Amino acid sequence: MDTDVLSSFAKIERLPLLFAVFDQDTLNIAAAVENEVKTGISKGFSFSNDIIALQTQRQIRTYHTSPVDQEFMNSLPQTLEAGERGSMALCKRFAATLVSNERRVMHHCQTNGIHCINLADILRLLWELKIFNPNRCQRNYKQA
Repeated sequence: MDTDVLSSFAKIERLPLLFAVFDQDTLNIAAAVENEVKTGISKGFSFSNDIIALQTQRQIRTYHTSPVDQEFMNSLPQTLEAGERGSMALCKRFAATLVSNERRVMHHCQTNGIHCINLADILRLLWELKIFNPNRCQRNYKQA
């Protein structure tokens, strides 16, 4: 899972939805994603604390890249973020699904035989599995 999607769910305080949609007790992230989350904390992004809390509870596990993963990462464009490259390498090694909302990441996943889904796919799954119904959401709008 890359930082973007993880942070999106943390921002709206809905991280548990990710566990539900994947029917998993744990989520896996690359060490570079963990570093990006910690950088967010140092920049004052309080939602990042929720991600680290789940990590402390062992619901989010961090994986480190191997030398073979590093070789693959070096073959990827440097325009990709470290978290994206690390996530792709780990998903390739473990034949896992990468969750990213970046088109260029999805393109490189397809090129390299890595299964990848995006935020729209997750939202569709949440709706299809009847885990989340956007029609029942209420928004509070401030009066101008």
